[in-house]
Amino acid sequence: MKLIMIIISFSGIAMLDLPNMVKRKRWRDLAIYSILFLLVLALGVAVALDINVPSPIKAIQAFYRDILGLSFKIS
Repeated sequence: MKLIMIIISFSGIAMLDLPNMVKRKRWRDLAIYSILFLLVLALGVAVALDINVPSPIKAIQAFYRDILGLSFKIS
């Protein structure tokens, strides 16, 4: 049931957003929108199917800590 609701919701969002982008020939916007849309749809489907999705916060923390050399301390 969750999967059906996700597919219906995403279909509705696409039907509202995509025709305007195509009509105005916003191809770059459409490409970026499509990539993000499909990524979020895949994550939504994974959660609906009870697949363990890793937290993106851990990746962001590792980026800040290891790559940028920043640390956050609660004072």
